[in-house]
Amino acid sequence: MMKRRTLLAAAAALGASAAARAQVAAAPGIPTVLTLMVPFPAGGASDMYARAVGPRMAKELGCTVIVENLPGASGTLAIAKVLGRAAAGDMLVVGSPTELILAPATLQSAHYKPEDFRPLAMLSRSQLALYARSDLPVNSVDELVAWAKANPAAPLSYGSVGVGSIYHLAGDAFAEATGVPMTHVPYKGGAPLITDLTGGHIDLVLLPADGNMARRVASGKPKALAVTGSTRSPVFPSVPTFAETRSMPNFTTVDAWAGLFIPTTAPMALSQAMSRAVLAALGDPEVQQQLEAQAGVPPAPPLPAPQLAAFYSSEIARYTQAIRKAKLQPV
Repeated sequence: MMKRRTLLAAAAALGASAAARAQVAAAPGIPTVLTLMVPFPAGGASDMYARAVGPRMAKELGCTVIVENLPGASGTLAIAKVLGRAAAGDMLVVGSPTELILAPATLQSAHYKPEDFRPLAMLSRSQLALYARSDLPVNSVDELVAWAKANPAAPLSYGSVGVGSIYHLAGDAFAEATGVPMTHVPYKGGAPLITDLTGGHIDLVLLPADGNMARRVASGKPKALAVTGSTRSPVFPSVPTFAETRSMPNFTTVDAWAGLFIPTTAPMALSQAMSRAVLAALGDPEVQQQLEAQAGVPPAPPLPAPQLAAFYSSEIARYTQAIRKAKLQPV
């Protein structure tokens, strides 16, 4: 009899636990399955950020969280898919300036505005570094500029994650500042771009100065020539800034960042629930460890909602100005 009562009690407890989980998953505004959309192939920085916060968000929301990679068209395919699910509220996007701000300003096929998305949290922010293939016969920006000018018949190539991307914008600005024609080579994402740079198939790229690239540079492929910004990067303390060079002391460009975004038209209750979930994820020590491994530095404390909204608005204005300065036309 005791054994039967014990079994019944255990069964009841399991049933109650299952019911509680079902109740959480079925809570108003919380989808059964939440998709974190990544506009680039698996293996890139955005993909790693999504896979770092996803499991902790699932625990907080009581639902299944999956990561989907949908590269192409400078991230606009992924953005369009997320916007199409705004009413259902079951998709968020790991967004960056490339697909959120630059693409709608430079691609006629992008039928959305930066304001169509609301930031839930920033996942990373970094200054850029200029990387070169390891066998390029230069070891500094000054040597690079001199070599490029001395070899006009062999124009340098620079890669990006797509036409109109932040790295295209930065590379175009760099080429213009050197006064030497360079060839732009677009890719569908950071992973294939870095593979070709490491393999020596392209010459240069401006990408975040982060932990992932630092580990690659430490292995000898590629090499870092300079970092943007007014101070050296903590990831590359021995790499000079452009301001320290003789040939390009005034060269500046935008920073790189990535965040988790939700369509502005999604229900406010859902947006608030997602915000709480991602903030809980960012406060988790294990998630912080994963983000630090990717960034190379400890993640910054999350911005409160008003400051986060103000940051996104200021970035829209800053990138819009950069687009005008670079004279990029919609294609």
